Amino acid sequence: MQLFWHELHALAARLISHPVSSCSGLVEIRWYSCGMNTSSPSNTSAQVFPLETVYPPVLNKLPGELRNFVFFLQENFSMMALTSALDALRTANLLSENELYTFRLVSVDGAAVCSDLGFAAMADQSLGQLNMDHIDAFVVCGGLRVELQTPPALVKFLRQSGIRKKALGSLWNGVFALAHAGVLDGKACAVHRENRASFRECFTQIDLKDRSYVIDGQCFSCAGGNSALDMMLELMLEARGKPFVRGICDILTCDRINDTGEPAFLSDQADAHLPQNLKDIIGLMENNMEEMLTAEEIAALVGITRRQIERQFQRYLGSTPTRYYLELRLKRAHQLLTQTQLSMSDISLACGFVSYPHFSKCYRQYFDVTPSHTRKQS
Repeated sequence: MQLFWHELHALAARLISHPVSSCSGLVEIRWYSCGMNTSSPSNTSAQVFPLETVYPPVLNKLPGELRNFVFFLQENFSMMALTSALDALRTANLLSENELYTFRLVSVDGAAVCSDLGFAAMADQSLGQLNMDHIDAFVVCGGLRVELQTPPALVKFLRQSGIRKKALGSLWNGVFALAHAGVLDGKACAVHRENRASFRECFTQIDLKDRSYVIDGQCFSCAGGNSALDMMLELMLEARGKPFVRGICDILTCDRINDTGEPAFLSDQADAHLPQNLKDIIGLMENNMEEMLTAEEIAALVGITRRQIERQFQRYLGSTPTRYYLELRLKRAHQLLTQTQLSMSDISLACGFVSYPHFSKCYRQYFDVTPSHTRKQS
């Protein structure tokens, strides 16, 4: 129990917030010990735990083993995604009672960085202070409000030959930075659903998967907060084995253990209620928007009749195939309007509309605003 509280205090101290001038409305958070009077921030009896000394890197390891992680913080990064990833590393250390994993938080200049929750995480180092020999994996942290234009300093860093030999990862939409640096060409990756349309338009040479996370060799990426934990657990799986990873899940994801006793990420339960051929049809629709497939073509590709397709859409999705396909295209158009600088006509064509007037009419009927209004508000 004493070890547990040491680990908990250490993690809280690493994420203790400090006022940052660029983060408006920032609230200073202190970590108080049990039994202390915390009624007022100015209370002199409150103990603030000092910032933890960063553990030295793990050097006694097998070739290719991921033990030392660096997390790059971008302005408005997702605190949930970051802490989910750190939870996996911390809990692994807790269970083993050894420093199996180390992590460092870095920013461009070494300053604290504001999260999406309105308070900051302190950075241990700047990019320029990193020792390449002490890095096994470099992870770019994204978030819903993170700018998709990657800082030039980060692109320059990622293009160095030394870092390209390391494992490279991303949380949420941090994968845009890896793509801008050209380190994902020919690789598969995942990104948050809201960013998939713009990512596909910008990086046609990268295999974007509609999955919660993807591990492709030395590259790994996840789409959000929950999937960050699952991805980190799978990264541990080969080196640590199922019993060890299951022990972490018993602590962190006990509410996500299925009926067979397996953690969710160890068994493919995604969209388990949908028939496989219906999932295949949705995948075909999502991947064929510019040149739409006809109902007959879809039926031929999945090997069932058009009437069977209509019944399955009505039963499981409460919609018709035509309506569902249209809504997918309109949602894709909304993403492109808010996340790219493509022209209205290019967006309408990319989403399978024969003309801009037809696209504008359908868009307004669905969203109650015009495409131009959405673009102005983005």
